[in-house]
Amino acid sequence: MSRIWQGVALVLFVLFFAAGLRPERGVYDVDGFAHLPMMDEGRRKPVDTFARNLLTVLSGKSSVRTEAGERLSATEWLLDALAGREQTLDYRVIRITQLDLLNHLGLEKRSRFRYSYRELMPALPKLETAAQAAGQKDSRDRDLYDREAIKLANRLALFQLTLSAFEDPRLIPADELFPAIQRYMKLEKEDLPLVVPPLEVDGNWRALMSSLSAAHPVMQSLAAENEIVVNPLALRWGSMMAAYALEEPDRFQDALRGYQVTLERENPALLKNLRFEVAFNRVNAFVKSAALYLLVALMSCVGWLLRREGWLIWARRLLIWTAVPHTLALVARSLLSGYPPVTNLYSSAIFIGWGAVLLGVLLEGRGRPNGMGSLTGGITGFLTLLIAHFLAGEGDTLEQMRAVLDTRFWLATHVTTITLGYMATFVAGVAGIFYILAGLLSRRLDEPTQKEMDRILYGTAAFALLLSFVGTVLGGLWADDSWGRFWGWDPKENGALLIVTWCAIMLHARWGRMVATRGFAVMAVFGNIVTAWSWFGVNQLSIGLHSYGFTDSASFWLMVFCLSQLAICLLGLLPRRFWRSGLKAG
Repeated sequence: MSRIWQGVALVLFVLFFAAGLRPERGVYDVDGFAHLPMMDEGRRKPVDTFARNLLTVLSGKSSVRTEAGERLSATEWLLDALAGREQTLDYRVIRITQLDLLNHLGLEKRSRFRYSYRELMPALPKLETAAQAAGQKDSRDRDLYDREAIKLANRLALFQLTLSAFEDPRLIPADELFPAIQRYMKLEKEDLPLVVPPLEVDGNWRALMSSLSAAHPVMQSLAAENEIVVNPLALRWGSMMAAYALEEPDRFQDALRGYQVTLERENPALLKNLRFEVAFNRVNAFVKSAALYLLVALMSCVGWLLRREGWLIWARRLLIWTAVPHTLALVARSLLSGYPPVTNLYSSAIFIGWGAVLLGVLLEGRGRPNGMGSLTGGITGFLTLLIAHFLAGEGDTLEQMRAVLDTRFWLATHVTTITLGYMATFVAGVAGIFYILAGLLSRRLDEPTQKEMDRILYGTAAFALLLSFVGTVLGGLWADDSWGRFWGWDPKENGALLIVTWCAIMLHARWGRMVATRGFAVMAVFGNIVTAWSWFGVNQLSIGLHSYGFTDSASFWLMVFCLSQLAICLLGLLPRRFWRSGLKAG
């Protein structure tokens, strides 16, 4: 009977992840459109990825819910926007959470903090004035209102730039064409999304607006004299947009199929990995894994407190199952980007979660489950993937690497090792939190459990010291190779040194019998603050050679996290009479 339930649970688990692979159905072939290639931010990607990234930047979500209750995918929303459909202006896709900014723009606070472009249109001059005033201030003098005004203005500028890049100049009156072409020439200096691929292997991508300029009736004679040939793929794109705007699905399908056939014949290499990336997007493995890790943590906590071995067995089983799609998703990201798994702050978060989960599986072992590994792995996996989810709102998480970082060897050695060091210190910190809270709030922390927790705390701290030290040395070698010096007291370098120093202090305090298990747990929790500062905190300074490629918007939550860890440390230092579990002295 147990095997039957395991089989049923496994089938449901697989269906949970595979559900997103269903193609989009409708009057228009949105699924085929989602697989079209384009060039954006220096990377070839499917339209599906571009649509998701743009919508996530604007609204924090990858789908749209209309006022009628209909759910639109990111690709459907993008099609509506590019084709200029009137209802696009009423979609609530612009997220504004700063109350003073809302008040300044004349908008009322609402539950989801999302507003339509039509609602914002009357307030655009006010927003532009506020953003310009904020931009003239020194970055250290800007308050939350200033930063949010700049961010909102940048998001709207990105949206407007995208709409401009997909304009069809053939619809512009003849007397307005040349000013429009001049505007296009200025826009081409910006980082535009490019959807017209080259017909030859080594050619350049172009924006739709520029490619169709020569197809305007006024320009045809001039184009013929200069032997300018309009890219047939640009004409197909223009036909798709026109058909969608005029609500002609058959014509849209003909243009889409013609585009696909032409591209497959002329430059099939541009279609490589597009279906794979769309499938990766739709599975959404990291978000689903985060939900399951939270379930693992809850099951482990209940099973441990109530001494229910069955709950602990299922928690361990679910942890192992969820680690599989998490691992496959990490491998998929590396294949799509062509780089090792850690290249930016987002990828470091999902990698830390992955390492914590594998460490949790190892701590559980194959015998009788203890619940500690599942609990620490589940909590750390959930929290890091939650952090990654919010970091995804910054844009494409598979962004091209900067020149100094574009070194696969050092990314695969230094960055991976130092990130595993972060992981180990966080796992030790989570174990320390559990030890303190379990001792204060329950009678479950008996002597065998205390010994097991002591083993976990000591082992992960030693592991963290080794990885952090090796990673820091490798970072120095990379710095010497790239910048000509091994150590420069850069904030990121100092943060790595702090982690190594704190882990060494912890281990020396234990070896010198200055602390026992409870004191070691408190020190492990404080290690969370040290690691969080090195991982996130130094990027808030916006100085140093490591300040690029990261976000500067996490200050508030970093402060909340650090204060929460300090509070737990203080709880761990409470006298023994306040602890419900009887502990040995020290």
